[in-house]
Amino acid sequence: MVLVTLALSACSGGGVDEADQGTAPSPPSVAEARVEPGDLPSDVRAVPDPPPRGEPGELVALAPRSGPDVPAGAQAWDVLYLSEGIKGRPVVVSGVVFAPGGPVPDELRPVVSWGHGSVGIADGCAPSRTGVQVPDLPRLLDAGYVVAATDYEGLGTPGAHPYLIGVSEGRGVLDAARAASHIDGAGAGSRVVAFGHSQGGQAALFAGQLAPDYAPELDLLGVVASAPAAELSTLLRSAVPISLGYGLVSSGIYAYSQAYDELVLSDVLSPMAIEGLDVVEELCLSPLTTMFARESPSSLLVANPLDVAPWAERVRENEPGSAAIAAPVLVVQGGNDYIVLASSTDTAVERLCRGGNVVDYRRYPGINHGEILGQAGPEILAWVAERLAGRTATTTCG
Repeated sequence: MVLVTLALSACSGGGVDEADQGTAPSPPSVAEARVEPGDLPSDVRAVPDPPPRGEPGELVALAPRSGPDVPAGAQAWDVLYLSEGIKGRPVVVSGVVFAPGGPVPDELRPVVSWGHGSVGIADGCAPSRTGVQVPDLPRLLDAGYVVAATDYEGLGTPGAHPYLIGVSEGRGVLDAARAASHIDGAGAGSRVVAFGHSQGGQAALFAGQLAPDYAPELDLLGVVASAPAAELSTLLRSAVPISLGYGLVSSGIYAYSQAYDELVLSDVLSPMAIEGLDVVEELCLSPLTTMFARESPSSLLVANPLDVAPWAERVRENEPGSAAIAAPVLVVQGGNDYIVLASSTDTAVERLCRGGNVVDYRRYPGINHGEILGQAGPEILAWVAERLAGRTATTTCG
């Protein structure tokens, strides 16, 4: 989607008495890998500050999950896990891991790591709190896969949610797969497919770029991007003059200004717009969009971010394609998508092809943003199965 929100709140200190020898004690380490509920804290809303010592993907808290988003016969866990934040410091990320029921097979299960679409930036909007909606989840579990669903950095946990900032989202997707491998009952192995929609499509593509250096122990076999927010420049340019899009645009402007120190709100927003931006920290996406639908963008914007050099540079930095993707890529896109425009995905795919990536691009005429996962679902499942079976991927590049 076009840019939406982020509120970067600084982590508070660890409560250490600085007069006590002048140094802070080291944070506690997380439990050993391969754990069961009971071996770690089970309160997944109590996020330790500072984060415990450990490697990205190690579990911080673990609790069995039940409810309407857990398919019949499956098992699930709420998790807190370590990741590397946008500022390069350790952060704690929340999410949910699903696995088939029954005993763990001798051969560890492959992992599908899911990146969700835009929901807003307030902690209460996190899918682990509102209900995780992974497309075709029962079929993925029936196929014998573990499904890891990240909330992303700062969504559902303290701190900022770096919305549409690819490095943060990609790490979240990869570290969710790592976290799944630490749960005894899940039986998750190192073979991984990254899969995401909209914002999550961008996350999956960045996971593909990051995997060789950031998570070399993972065997990333495929990347699936559905209507990906991959050509941010086009999406932002199209949304700026539309009142209905202002809630998204203003949120994204605020998001980037908080993530990148050199970006200044007053370069692109009017004083009136800046004064009302706090609401992005409180509302989820739908009410936020409705709230700003009657506003005139001309009264709120003093410049398009793409016309202000440092802003435009940061937007382009978060468009995937600057590095090779470590696995074959499947991109699916609806022809009647007015949120992630088909033309923007065309451009993003052209860039990925120029970078030498193996990309299978499939367009679905007449299908909109909300329909694409249902329409393309059977083909996505078949493509994932082929990657996990080791079959050679085809490309539509060229």
